[in-house]
Amino acid sequence: MNGPPFVRPSQLARFWELHPRTVHTWIRQGRIAAIRSPGNHFRVRTVEVSAFCERAGLPVPPFVATPPKRVVVAAAPAPLRRAVVRELKTAATVETFEDPYQALVAAASGPTAVLAMGGAAPHFDVAAAIRALKGSPAAAGIVVVAFGVTSRALAASIERAGADRSMRRAQTGELPRVLRELLGLGPD
Repeated sequence: MNGPPFVRPSQLARFWELHPRTVHTWIRQGRIAAIRSPGNHFRVRTVEVSAFCERAGLPVPPFVATPPKRVVVAAAPAPLRRAVVRELKTAATVETFEDPYQALVAAASGPTAVLAMGGAAPHFDVAAAIRALKGSPAAAGIVVVAFGVTSRALAASIERAGADRSMRRAQTGELPRVLRELLGLGPD
């Protein structure tokens, strides 16, 4: 799971070895954006801390530096893409592609947690693509899910190629829940 969405100024001061008043002064000056808690205390969004560290040349605290999980979805119908984005919007960065080749390139080009591919994409050998992806050392840790698989034989071929999960066409509507589960997120 990602780190906490907010941190206390005292946590930042302790990490940067500053007096807490210094961090409070930066907040009042607008150098670090913060909100007030119901108890009228400052809280800083972790994304704001990362941006501030980049601007100020300060080290990013480890409790803030956890990258968001990235999910790439390929060859999914529009309603399914929208359902995945809606389900994971607060827990992951979701990128969707109609073209499975573009999705493969995107998944391999950066840290990706899960690649979900339509198993019945026309003119596209899903099993060969999964073998190529899993054979790349940079992309070996990506969890691959094939959805919308049309036959048992194709499902077996995709799983032999290295897919972590294959879902038959009738199960495709479960993709958002399955992705949430694979990311290690509890029920929403």
